[in-house]
Amino acid sequence: MQPITSWMQSYSRRQQFRRMAQSLLKERDDTLSDLGYDRHDLEGALHLPIRKDALQYIEARRSTRAHEGRRRRLPA
Repeated sequence: MQPITSWMQSYSRRQQFRRMAQSLLKERDDTLSDLGYDRHDLEGALHLPIRKDALQYIEARRSTRAHEGRRRRLPA
């Protein structure tokens, strides 16, 4: 019974993410940027297999982008 429960939880989490992402994708790119999101990352996360956690993917992308931004601002 656990695999079904696990799948249902994954599906529910993906549906929550889908609603959030669709709402965010209605915003302008500069607004998304201010919120720390990137349109391409959101669209990519919507196409991930259901077994992949879209929220973890988005957070990893945000973290990577923030780290790269800090690295670029540091003096060489």
